[in-house]
Amino acid sequence: MEERFVGALIGTFVGDALGMPVEGWSWSRIARELGEVREMLPARLGRGTYTDDTLLMIALAESLLANDGRVVPEDLVQRFRQVYDPRRGFGAGMHRLIRLWEQGVPWEQAARQLFDGGSYGNGAAMRVAPVGVLYHRDVRALYDAAVLQARVTHAHPLGQQGAALQALAVAQALRADVNTFSPDEFLEDLEASLPASAETYRRALMQAGDLLDRWEDRALIVRRLGNRSAAHRSVPTAIYAFLTHWHSFEEALVYAVSLGGDTDTLAAMTGAISGALHGVQAVPSRWWDALERGPRGRDEVVTLGKRIYELWRTRGFGNRQENASTSL
Repeated sequence: MEERFVGALIGTFVGDALGMPVEGWSWSRIARELGEVREMLPARLGRGTYTDDTLLMIALAESLLANDGRVVPEDLVQRFRQVYDPRRGFGAGMHRLIRLWEQGVPWEQAARQLFDGGSYGNGAAMRVAPVGVLYHRDVRALYDAAVLQARVTHAHPLGQQGAALQALAVAQALRADVNTFSPDEFLEDLEASLPASAETYRRALMQAGDLLDRWEDRALIVRRLGNRSAAHRSVPTAIYAFLTHWHSFEEALVYAVSLGGDTDTLAAMTGAISGALHGVQAVPSRWWDALERGPRGRDEVVTLGKRIYELWRTRGFGNRQENASTSL
């Protein structure tokens, strides 16, 4: 179990680093120029370096640990401000939020000011793995915590629901038995875990189920599920990438990157789910060796995963597994 906790956090890191060098490329350009991305490529901060995806995941994990597992928005705001580093590829929304927070605008008000009603991007989903593992036995608490951490930056319901869906997928993978794993059952259970208000995501999961045997047709998958930064056009895609290659951490991430678009975040979310199923030992050694180290590097992420596991082990964080749809 500890290896799976660590796997979800490291999986975020690995996918982020693998996908970042081709972020913004189309699936066809990747296929034409590279064939596939199976190695860590040179990147703006070096091979194996991460983006804001992993940096914000680390900040969320540190905040959970500092607050006995609770999501405390005010603490998250301060930690996001502390780790903010434009070199890591933060999006326009975060740049604006940082300015608003520095001006003293309350976090809820600041989030609502983005994009005429709030962001529905995947920024809250890409960082949510620590919530998914910590609350994996209590679906209602997990959903609430995932939405609350999302609200700090994403006021739009689609951004919040996308983060909750990603956290649910990580938790479900963590609970799964790899020896009896079924992609169809995983999708059915995940869909049942969603509240009635998440109809957009329920439809996307149903569509993903219809496409499980069509994964080689990347043009179709991108057209139907998406590969962009909108949460509802990327979170279901990451879940799909995991499910079509659930047997292999490496193959799931390679496939996620092959879809093009927001490749770092697609692979980060896929990596979190796959890492939660297979554990940290599934990371190929050549990828592991390439991951950046130093402050908030590979070894510190491993330590964070172990500390969150210990927090869960000693505190429990509930044992309820009822669906969010019936408990919210």
